[in-house]
Amino acid sequence: MKPEQFFYDHPVFRHEEFAAWKAEQGDIKATSINGALRYYVKTGRITPIRRKLYAAVPPNQSVDDVIVDPYLIAGKATEDAIVGYHSALEMMGVAYSTFGQFTYATVQKSKLFTFQDRWFQPVSQPTSLQKKQSTSFGVEVVNRQGLPLRVTNSARTYVDVLDRIELAGGWEEVCRSIQKFSVLNIDEVIEYCFMLGNTRLNATVGYFLSQREGAFAVSDSQLKPLLNAIPRVPQHASKRSKEKYQLVKPWNILLPVSVVNQLWEEPDVDV
Repeated sequence: MKPEQFFYDHPVFRHEEFAAWKAEQGDIKATSINGALRYYVKTGRITPIRRKLYAAVPPNQSVDDVIVDPYLIAGKATEDAIVGYHSALEMMGVAYSTFGQFTYATVQKSKLFTFQDRWFQPVSQPTSLQKKQSTSFGVEVVNRQGLPLRVTNSARTYVDVLDRIELAGGWEEVCRSIQKFSVLNIDEVIEYCFMLGNTRLNATVGYFLSQREGAFAVSDSQLKPLLNAIPRVPQHASKRSKEKYQLVKPWNILLPVSVVNQLWEEPDVDV
């Protein structure tokens, strides 16, 4: 395979992928691999995004003109990166708003970085999943510009955004977005909740599922395990703010009044 074909097949690639391709050509020397990358950067064939991450520049474009798919960047930011939280909502087409920040989950040490006026935010995989060696739970592989991209599925994303409201744009954004889910694997949602082992989250997810029992065909028998695993004393569903909170029974969870009453919804207007 010639370099042009590799770049065509890999619009975004990691150093490790390029090294593997060079090894297939019989070239495994680190100095040769790094030298080749420097050459392609210098000649404008590729552009560096961050350490060990590059984007190919199509033959008919320049480094200044090429627009790199931000989801590919997030999905390649680390070797184990998984696109998640609000970025997963956007990829599913259910996000209420579009953001200029892209979030990926990883177990590797990674810092926030910017590229082409976009922010890329790493989030550590939940400790409970790491201990269970189950960080790939609720993850699916999708094709994006010919590349396999790992992204959290609807069930895991539903739970994740309710767990980390701040990573999904706040309560209004989360509520408006999850209302757009038309299908949801309830059993998988509940299984994931128990994998995380958080009673506060059990109560939060249980409450929101109960609000859409008809849409998701949620049964009382499905909700019962969550209801049996809620906090013994009331807890705030997210970090406390200046908003007024309301205790939601029977879930023993404190939610902002604006969330309970959906106060941001526009009133009905007579036509």
